[in-house]
Amino acid sequence: MITLKKRHLQLIRLLNRGRRFTAEELAQETGASIRTIQRDMLSLEDLGYPIWSVPGVGGGYEVLPNRLLPPLHLREQEAVALYLTLKWMEHIPDVPFGDIRNTLSDWYVNELPQDLETKIHRLERNILWLGNRQIPKAPFTKDIYQAVERKNKIEMTYRTTKGPLTFIVEPVGMALLDLKWYVFGLSELGLRQYRIDRIEAVQVLEEPFESEDLVTLLQASDERIAVTVHLELTPLGRRLLEDVLPAIDELNEWDVPEEELPFLSRQLLRAGAEVEVKAPEQLREMMKEHAERLMNLYV
Repeated sequence: MITLKKRHLQLIRLLNRGRRFTAEELAQETGASIRTIQRDMLSLEDLGYPIWSVPGVGGGYEVLPNRLLPPLHLREQEAVALYLTLKWMEHIPDVPFGDIRNTLSDWYVNELPQDLETKIHRLERNILWLGNRQIPKAPFTKDIYQAVERKNKIEMTYRTTKGPLTFIVEPVGMALLDLKWYVFGLSELGLRQYRIDRIEAVQVLEEPFESEDLVTLLQASDERIAVTVHLELTPLGRRLLEDVLPAIDELNEWDVPEEELPFLSRQLLRAGAEVEVKAPEQLREMMKEHAERLMNLYV
């Protein structure tokens, strides 16, 4: 399989100027040898790029008039927005599509008019993505994606709080939350989500599975028996828990599946005394147990 190199993109950008280049000219522009340029042209042709090679004196390389263009009719602001979206994707760790994320934005901008390309290159020096640099690596993201795509079961070793555990799941889908990848898997325990960076080993099995799509399964899980959680929150408490509960700036009550109360109780701890659980009583008891354990650490 041919791997696209940065030099290939540079060559395409040169050829898109609309004139014919000799191999010597392309070699001078890129710093490569003439033989390398000739191999690159063959590689680009194999990739489907419409390169026209003219032999003899006055010959060279140029792009056919019916070159590939983005199959969209975009206004300038839409074109810029799409490019910035592609650049943003390059900053998502462990995207399961391999190295395509490193060249997709370059491929796209290469097809835009030169004035717009110049504007975009100026903008990308002033629009930055400053995220959490401590995001853990998730090297098995691509393997999980392939299993989701092919609907094959996986055997994985997962790092739990009680040590590694190996089991088989049916990976029905994936999600990106806070720049961390999760896989949603069906097993004898039902639908569960697992952080991919906590997977220590994975093997894609030949055994296929059938299931509903992830959206349908999540909608069904939302229909579980729920209890009403009532909280009293200070303004600081609402700020600290804004990623935990929806519409927290407006609401004081939420319907939460009963089996998720233990997890919610641990999440509420981050707000400390800035949140008080009014109901249900079982959640209040969980918070008391957490508070007693925390107090015993410092008494």
